Amino acid sequence: MINKRINQLIQYGLSHQLLKEDDKYYAVNRLLDIFKLRKFSWEQTEEASLEDIMDEIFDYAFSQKMIDNDTVTERDAFEAKLIDCLLPRPSELNHIFRSYYKKSPQQATKFFHDFSIKTNYIKTKRIEKNKHFQYPGKYGHLDITINLSKPEKDPLTIKKMNQNQEQYPICPLCMENVGVYQTSSLAPRANHRVVSLSLNNEKDAWGMQYSPYAYFNEHLIVLRKDHSQMYVNEKTFSELIDFVNKFPHYLIGSNAGLPIVGGSILSHHHFQGGRHHFPIEDARVLRTYKTHRVKVEILDWPMAAIRLVGNNENKLLDVMEYMFKAWQNYHNESLNIFAHTDEPHQTITPIVKLDGLKFNVYMVFRNNYTNKERPYGLFHPDPTRFHIKKENIGLIEVMGMAILPGRLLNEIDLIKEVLLNKVDVNDYPELEKHQAWIEKLQKEDLPDDVDHFLRMEVGRIFEAILEDCNVFKFGSNEDFISFVEKAI
Repeated sequence: MINKRINQLIQYGLSHQLLKEDDKYYAVNRLLDIFKLRKFSWEQTEEASLEDIMDEIFDYAFSQKMIDNDTVTERDAFEAKLIDCLLPRPSELNHIFRSYYKKSPQQATKFFHDFSIKTNYIKTKRIEKNKHFQYPGKYGHLDITINLSKPEKDPLTIKKMNQNQEQYPICPLCMENVGVYQTSSLAPRANHRVVSLSLNNEKDAWGMQYSPYAYFNEHLIVLRKDHSQMYVNEKTFSELIDFVNKFPHYLIGSNAGLPIVGGSILSHHHFQGGRHHFPIEDARVLRTYKTHRVKVEILDWPMAAIRLVGNNENKLLDVMEYMFKAWQNYHNESLNIFAHTDEPHQTITPIVKLDGLKFNVYMVFRNNYTNKERPYGLFHPDPTRFHIKKENIGLIEVMGMAILPGRLLNEIDLIKEVLLNKVDVNDYPELEKHQAWIEKLQKEDLPDDVDHFLRMEVGRIFEAILEDCNVFKFGSNEDFISFVEKAI
């Protein structure tokens, strides 16, 4: 059986252009070494999907005690190790990517994205299980996703995680992850590849990869090759603009770079982007101004957000810089906006996208101030909404796409059971966190379509979560408008 599956694996590599004919003997010998085999024969075999091939290989590996535990994690690690035998070295992949880039940036990214799917680095089968729906809210539609691919994290755990500098690789984004084997603290990376980029006149100082658990179409990550702390400043703005110049078909953005209001990996400077139209792009415009040949639009959005529009990138960078500096120095105790205490609290989430020949630059204003009553932050989801979302509200959610924990799928089914069949909520310990919400729902007249009703309830709460993160929530739109008018 294993001889047949090795043949099929080689055939898969050849037919999907992962492996060249001249390299197949080398690939076979690497696979034989992994399986501790001394015999092999070439067979004519029918083509099979990678999933089917791997299922039998896993069973064989487990029976031979090559896998200690028959878990998803161990299977992923072993699969990545086998697929790595079929793949070009990183330098070869870079050469192929650049040859496509000479034809067009779109062809280069299409090649690399397809490659990442064929190698099962992008977990398409698992991503397909995620649930998606839209919520037609006060500010326009919001995209709601319930993510079954990745576990939920606590913001305070995230903060501690970003302080560990002793492990190897130091973090999941480090270049040292290319080809590394699974450990208890690392995701499978043996089949991982990163292409080199030059940004902001730093030659080959950057890498680009796709996210294994893509939240949206062609979800990519752009990272510095050196392990350096996240930063959002004038340099960041130039890096984002330069990326869009090189890949005009992609949106790119940065997390805010501070704990609580940033993403889950703040210890390594990186951006996220892809090919997707986010709800923030459809936001209504409340006010429009013109400065330095740049249009400044105040958006009707649950968070304090503006859009800068222009085709002169130097003028755009100037406006971004002085808007950012104005926010860093903005202090208004009556609105609970503290620019500094013993550390800075003001930052932004910047996003850049080309619309024809014009840049659309989004600046969403953030603040991570905490106190004893609100250790997770004054502008973090309210604790009464932690039952839906407790994690940091980062770049993707700022743009109007909720990434909600997979546990919600089962919990919503149980809530439906409680509402329709009058089941005691105490029968389900996992619903304890939803107690107040359930009591509220029990007082309402339920429509015929309870599933739709509960989805809309989740959307409503996510919209409120974004409003919780609005740095002017203790004031009004007029306070935000006043800030923008003074800044420009």
